[in-house]
Amino acid sequence: MTKELFYQAILKFALGVVVIGILIFLLAGILDYWNAWLFMGILFIPMLFAGIVLMIKNPKLLEKRLKAKEQQSEQSLVIKLSGLMFVMGFGSRNNI
Repeated sequence: MTKELFYQAILKFALGVVVIGILIFLLAGILDYWNAWLFMGILFIPMLFAGIVLMIKNPKLLEKRLKAKEQQSEQSLVIKLSGLMFVMGFGSRNNI
């Protein structure tokens, strides 16, 4: 385990929390939105624990996952399209 890998993992995790939080709460217009807090907890708490386990048990795998550069073009396309759908889902203003 290196300090650089640790800082990189923490930075990417924190950036993910901030970006998703901004997408959710900015579009909602309020912070008092329990469904969003629940979603963020369900999304990020397991991610945090998985990152800790990888940092301790297999730092090389964590480093590989943090790079997130897919070598296969089919997988790369799937990742890009799923990211686009994810962002578009936040952009819709349907009141459910």
